[in-house]
Amino acid sequence: MTPRVRHEWARRVAAEYGSAGIAAQVLAWCIQAGLPPQVLYAAHRVVHDELEHARLGHTVLVALGGADEPVLLDGASLAVTGGLPVVLVRNFCFGETLAVPVFDRMRRRTTHPLAREVLDQILEDEARHRAFGWEALDALLEADPGVRATVQAALPAIEASFVGYAAPPPAPPLSDEERACGLLDHAEYAELYARCREEELVPRLSRRGLALG
Repeated sequence: MTPRVRHEWARRVAAEYGSAGIAAQVLAWCIQAGLPPQVLYAAHRVVHDELEHARLGHTVLVALGGADEPVLLDGASLAVTGGLPVVLVRNFCFGETLAVPVFDRMRRRTTHPLAREVLDQILEDEARHRAFGWEALDALLEADPGVRATVQAALPAIEASFVGYAAPPPAPPLSDEERACGLLDHAEYAELYARCREEELVPRLSRRGLALG
């Protein structure tokens, strides 16, 4: 398997593990904020799911010949800053909402059996994580209407982080083999973000009195 495939799956393992750390911190903050029990239980499930995604991703990495591929993790990369409203909107309302079409596109093009099986599971879970993000935001807004101004002020920087991620770096086009193992090129990320922004993010935020620029 190509080095790019192994590198990407190693990156995904690290990303899922990092997402578990973020979800754990969000759970703690939700408890401190006194959010409803159903929100807390949903947050707890997200922590479990993300840890399981990291484990499953590593099985794919090994199956693709990447047992010796480094999975880059460090304490600093797992630090969570910004406070509950901003982290919730950035990582769940934006991140998990975008993750649904991204993983769907990956899954539909993947023919490697194990990679496809793992992406099936991740996609199923990401829809639940998306729902958690918006439900938790609603609970926060109900508990403290002042949260709306905090989130609105943070939206430009949050969106900039996603637009920057989708910007295509110079790279050779993906091969059929790489696409079959669940890789997407950055132009596809940009396309999916633009569509998700207009069809999902803008309407969902608008219903909550929030607006993207």
